[in-house]
Formats: sequence, structure tokens, C-alpha cells
Amino acid sequence: MMKLNTIVKYLSIVVCCVATAGVVSAQTETKVIDGIVGVVGDEVILRSDIENQRIQAKAQGVDYGVNGTCKVMEDLLYEKLLLHQGGVDSVEVTEAQIQNELDKRINAFIAQIGSQEKLEEYYGKSISEIKDEFYEVLEKQMIVQQVQYKITGDVKVTPSQVRDYFNSIHQDSLPLISAEVEVGHIVKYPPENMEETRRVKKRLREYRDQILSGEKDFATIAVLYSEDPGSAVKGGELGLQSRGTFVPEFDAIGMSLAEGEISDVFETEYGFHIMQLIERRGEKYNARHILFKPRVSNDDLNIARKELEHIRSLIPDSLTFAQAAVLHSDDKNSKNQNGNIVNPATGSARWAMSDLDPQIFLTIDTMEVGEVSQPAYMQTRDGKKAYRLIELRKRTEPHRANLKDDYQIIQEAAKTQLSGDAIDEWITRRVSVTYVEIADEFQQCPFEYQWTKTPEITN
Repeated sequence: MMKLNTIVKYLSIVVCCVATAGVVSAQTETKVIDGIVGVVGDEVILRSDIENQRIQAKAQGVDYGVNGTCKVMEDLLYEKLLLHQGGVDSVEVTEAQIQNELDKRINAFIAQIGSQEKLEEYYGKSISEIKDEFYEVLEKQMIVQQVQYKITGDVKVTPSQVRDYFNSIHQDSLPLISAEVEVGHIVKYPPENMEETRRVKKRLREYRDQILSGEKDFATIAVLYSEDPGSAVKGGELGLQSRGTFVPEFDAIGMSLAEGEISDVFETEYGFHIMQLIERRGEKYNARHILFKPRVSNDDLNIARKELEHIRSLIPDSLTFAQAAVLHSDDKNSKNQNGNIVNPATGSARWAMSDLDPQIFLTIDTMEVGEVSQPAYMQTRDGKKAYRLIELRKRTEPHRANLKDDYQIIQEAAKTQLSGDAIDEWITRRVSVTYVEIADEFQQCPFEYQWTKTPEITN
């Protein structure tokens, strides 16, 4: 019997809830008489851990159903077993890895709530304070993920196993697959306008000179003129951040300045900056910056559009779309994947129509499979303007899953089942050699694993 469902559900809650958990705890006060209710190796489970897990699950719409407290307890027993094994195996994660993951999750939550200011107001703390609070929680969860990967990372699924898995599913139980598409694009940004670049750099140098002379204040100029909306309202200040949070060029300047020093004008993919270092603590630094982006004229955009028109005229007689993407696209994320636009949520090139960028949706809505669009205007999340060609590579209508159209989905499901079997075996083996103690009130829980078995060896 496959026992992965509860485990996967728990881990998905962990992945999603690092930001949510803090907000929930900031808004909810639960009166719990705390105490130890379980021990796994050298890891303990507190009564408050169970309550917090239930609150987090509820916030994510997860219902543990009947015997919910017992199910939460087993989720935590599994997590602590992984953590204990991480200690045994000396599994570590670096500060840069933790900070990068924190940034991803905080940014995702900011996107949900609307802005950094709204998140800070809702939580009652600064972004830096929120990150500090979640640091240890996330460190443990990343260790958990690494240990779990060691258990399942070598699981491979063969085509025959995929077929066997598919054939084992009753026809009526096959999932319904919504309409999906696969799309590729070739992106062209307008060429650099040297006159506009000189104008922006000159303006930044003038402000730098005025700040150095004491004529103007760095923070005031940032508030009035910086084109980074996230930091401008704070006088350009970014908060204490770890190396690796920003692009390498930005970090290089931040780690090279003396406290109070103002940099020369420098360039990143976002535009041109000047930076003032506020403080540095080891591999972390706090700085303020002013960002200016060179303006893009219609003439510059038309150059990009005309270049794409020429590229389109070569497809398919001289080049395939994939070859043209590799040779000519300016989008570094897709050009080396033959132009495929990959869904970050799944790692697949398949997109549900409802998940597509509206700009792409409107372009491909009336296209036939294999058709290449005319150059279509686009604007990236950071405000860059460009044109692109879009190829509709595949379209599937709503249907029940089948091996021909949905092999990758079925393959992943088969791999999940095999991973579940590997986890079953690992838990059974580790519980038998790991010290586990559970409070009397949980002894009668209908656990899926024999957590209360007396160990033969204590790690």
C-alpha cells in the first residue's frame, strides 16, 4: 500500500507556508499549554508544533479530516525523522542557499498580498525582521528536502513501468486533463541607444557629484527620481541582504564599498545605478541605490520588430523555429531550450490555458498548431519592452489522460508511486534503529507506520 499521500501533503504545506505561517502567527494567538509530546532521535515535537501545523494547514485550505491530530502528529514524526537523519549524515545548507530561498518565498507572498509595504504592515515587521524569524524554520525544511531527495533521488521509472502503472488505473479513475498548450518564442530587445545611455549616465553622475558636495541628499534623490519602486519610497534603502540576493554586478559593488562610500555609475540588466553602502556584516550588506533606466523609443522598438520580421521570413525554409531561437533570441531562459517557454510551476513546457501570460494567450488564441505569429509586443515583469515571435507547438483539448498525449504526466505519477515505495521502506528501516518516544495520548492513533516499535539501536 502506498503511504506517500500524507507525506507529500505535509511537505507541500511546508514549502508553501514559510511566509504564511508567520502571518498566521502574527494574526492568531492560540492558548496552548506547551510541552513535549514526541521525541525522534535528538529531535523533539512540542504540543505547540501540532497546533501551529493545523493552523498553517487550515490557512492553505488543507483539511486533515477524521483523526486530524493523529495525522498531524505522524507528519511531524516523519519530519523529525528526516531532520534527525540529516544530523546523522551531517547534511548542511549554506547561508546563501537559505537567503535565496527566503527571497523567492517572500517575493511570492508579496506578489499575493500586493506590495512589500502591505506585507510589512500586515505582519508588523520589516522584511529583514521577517526573514530573520523564518531563517531557522527554512533551514530545517531545506535539510528535510535534501534528506528526502537522498531517499528518492535515484528512483528511475522505465517505459514498461509507466505502461504498467497506467494499465493498473481503472478507466473511470483516469484524471481529466484540461486544455493545454506548448509554446515557444523568439525575443528581441531593442538595440542599445548610445545617446540615451549617455544621458542616463550623465544624469546619475550629476546627482552623485551633488550628493558628494553636500548639495543634495542621497535618500531624497532616490525618493524623487529612482525608478526602482520597491526601494525608492524608502530612500533607496534595500535592507540587510546576503550576497547572492541581487545580480552579481550589484553584489560586487555592494561588497567592495566602504561604509558611507558612494559608487561610480555602474550597469546591471535592470539599468544604471549609483549605490551608497550603509553597513556590511560579513557576507551581508545594507545599501541604498538610485536606478535609472534608459528610455526606449518607438524607433528602437521598430528595429527589434523588423529584425523579427526578417527571422520569421526564414522559417521554415532556411531555419526551424527552434534553430532560430537558439541563434537569435535574446531571452536567456528559453533560447537554449529551443525557444520553449517552460512553466515554472511544473518544470514542463505544457501550460494550462488559464495559466498562460495574457499576452501569449491573446496571440495564440486563433492560431493553428505549427503556426508562427507576427512580431508581438511584450513587456517583461521588470518593465523591459521588446517584440517576440510565438510558435504554437501543441494544443490538446480537455480529455481523459492517455499515454500518447499525457506520457509525461503519467510518468511523473508512476515515479511518485515508486518514490512512495522507497520512502515506505526507508521509514520502516530507520524507525527500527532510531529512538522514538510518543506521549500516551497518541499511543492509540491509527498511524500508518510502527512509530512505537522498540528500537534495537539508538543513533
